[in-house]
Amino acid sequence: MQNATAKKKPKPSSQATATSEGRLPAESEPPEPSSVGLRWWPAVIFTCWSFGFTTMQGSDLWWHLAGGRWIAQTRTLHFTDPFSFTCHGRPWFHPEWLSDVIFFAWARLFGTDSLVWWKWGLVVATFGLLFRLFRQISGHSGTAYLAMLAAIAVGAPFFDMRPQLYTFLGFVVILSFALPLSRRLWVLPLVLMLWANLHSGFLLGLFVVMMVLAVSFFYGEAPRRAAYLVLACALACFVNGNGSEALFWPIRFAQDTHSPFLRVAEWLPPYEPGGIRSRLYYPSIAAFVVSLLIVVGSGTYRRQPRLTLSSVAVGLVTLVLSIRSRRFIPLFGISQGLLLAPALAVVCSSLRRRIVRNLPWLDRPRVWQIALPVVAMVWGGLRLAPFPLSRNAFLYLTALDSFPVEAMNLVEANHIQGKVFNWYNWGGFIDWRTDGRLQVFIDGRAGTAFDEKTYRQYLRVLGLSNGWEDVVWTSGADFVLWPRRYPKPIEQLRKSGRWRHLYSDHVAALLVRADRPQPEPLVPTPDSPWRDLTLGWSAFRAHEYPTAEGHFQRALQQMPSLRPACEWLADTQDQLGRLSEAEATLGRCERMFPDSARHIFRARASGGGEPTP
Repeated sequence: MQNATAKKKPKPSSQATATSEGRLPAESEPPEPSSVGLRWWPAVIFTCWSFGFTTMQGSDLWWHLAGGRWIAQTRTLHFTDPFSFTCHGRPWFHPEWLSDVIFFAWARLFGTDSLVWWKWGLVVATFGLLFRLFRQISGHSGTAYLAMLAAIAVGAPFFDMRPQLYTFLGFVVILSFALPLSRRLWVLPLVLMLWANLHSGFLLGLFVVMMVLAVSFFYGEAPRRAAYLVLACALACFVNGNGSEALFWPIRFAQDTHSPFLRVAEWLPPYEPGGIRSRLYYPSIAAFVVSLLIVVGSGTYRRQPRLTLSSVAVGLVTLVLSIRSRRFIPLFGISQGLLLAPALAVVCSSLRRRIVRNLPWLDRPRVWQIALPVVAMVWGGLRLAPFPLSRNAFLYLTALDSFPVEAMNLVEANHIQGKVFNWYNWGGFIDWRTDGRLQVFIDGRAGTAFDEKTYRQYLRVLGLSNGWEDVVWTSGADFVLWPRRYPKPIEQLRKSGRWRHLYSDHVAALLVRADRPQPEPLVPTPDSPWRDLTLGWSAFRAHEYPTAEGHFQRALQQMPSLRPACEWLADTQDQLGRLSEAEATLGRCERMFPDSARHIFRARASGGGEPTP
C-alpha cells in the first residue's frame, strides 16, 4: 500500500526539471535566443513609463512627506499623532514609516517635484521585472510583452505617488523568486523584512511564499529546508517599527465589517459606485478564465503542473481580494498575467504555424524578431511623447492645482496657528505645509491614527446631516478650510454668525471663529505664480479682463507649466473677443499635459482616499 501511494504521488519529470526555472514553452517551438529578449527592453521601458502619468489628487503623499519630516526631526519610531487636534498624542499605527523617510529624504535632496522620477522608476522597475518573469514563464518575449501590457493597463488608474507602489514591486519580486523556485530563495526573508517597513501589503507577499512552497511540496519539488525558509520569512516580518501589530492590525482592520473606514472610496468593492475604476478589470477576469482553459486544454499544465497550479492559486487569491476592495485590482492585474503569458504563447504559436502553412513567405523568424520589438518601442514612444518627461509633470500627477496652495501661502505669511476643521483630502497637505502649526481635524491616515467617533463626525459634516454645524463649532476648531466647489456649507456657516470670512480664492475658503481676534491687516503672500493665478481669478470674476490677462501671463512666465493659468488666459482672451488667440492658447494648454478630459481628476480627487457620506 505504501509503495502504491508512492507511485501515485506526482514526481518532477525530466522535462519539469529542465524547466525548473519556470519556463513553459510550447512543445514545437525552439527556445528563444537571449538576444531577442534584450531587443524588447527599450519597448518595455517606454511602454511602462507611458503608463506612469495617471492624473490623481495625491492626498496621501503630503502626510507621508510630513510624517517623514517628523521622524527625521524626532528621531523616534514611537509613533504618536503630531498633526491633529482631535487625536493629538495618541498612538499612530504607522507601518509605512520607512516610505515616509524615503519620501522626505528624496524631496529634501532633489526637490518635491522630483518625486515624479521616484514614481516612474518604481513603475518601470515593477513591470520590467514582471516582463522578465513572464518571458521566463512563457519562453517568448512577444507574449511576455503583451501579458505585461495587460497587467499594467489594468492597474494604471491606481498608480498614485504613495507607498502602495512598493507593494506592487514587492509582489513581483516575491513572484520572481518563489514561482520558479529560484536558487536564491534565501533572499525572500530580506525582501519581506524591507517590505514590512514600507507598506502593509507585505502580508500578501508572506502568504504567497507559503502558498507557493506548499504547492511545490505537494508536487515533490519543494526546495531543501523549505520549512526553515517559511519560518525565516515569517520572523523577518516582525522586524519593523510596529512589531507584531504590523501583522495583526491589518487583519483586524479588514475583518471589521462595521468599520466606517472601510467606506473610504479606495476600500470599496469595484461594483459599488464612487472611487477609482479600472475599465479593464472585468475583461481581465474573463481573460484569466480563458487563459486557464487554454493552459489546461493545450497540455501546458501537464508539462509544468506545479507552476500552473501556483499561478492559479495566486490569481484566485488576488481576485477575491480585488472583489472585496478595488485597491487590490492592480495586484490581480499582475497575477492574471501569470496564466495569460503562457496562454498567449500557445495561441500565438498556433497562429504562426497556420500563417506559415498558408503564406510560407512570411516565415522569416529573424525579421520578426527585430520588427516586433521595434514596432512595440515606437508605439510606446508615441504614447510617451506627449507627456512632460520632467518634474513639471508633478503638478498634474498630483493635481496640485486642486489643493489650497495659495491659502497655505497666506497662512505661512501671516503665521496663522490654531485648529482647523478641514476637507479630508486636504489634511495631509496642511500637515506638510504647516508642520503641525495648523492642527487638522482629520487627514488621510484614517483608522491608523483617528478613532471612529472623529471620522463619523466628519462624515456628518460631509453629508450635511442634522446638527452638522454644531459638530464644526463644538469641535473646538478656530478655522474652517473648505473647497469653494462646495459652497453650501461655507455659506451656511457664515450666515450662522459664528464664523466670518478670512480669505477665499478659486480653490478654497478660509473661515475664522467670530469670537477669535482676526489678524488684521493680513500680510500679502509673497510673489509667486500661485499669487498671480489667484489675482487673475479675482480680476476675471470682477470682469476686469485686461488686468486678469496680465496676471495670468505673469503666472505663466514664472511657471510655464501652470495649466489653470493657461486655461483662464484663453477664457480671458475669449471674453476680450480675440477668438483666434484664445484657440491658440488652448492648444498651448493641451500641449502642457495631454488630458482632454480635465474633469477626470476632479472625479478622482474624491476617489483616492475621500470618504463617501
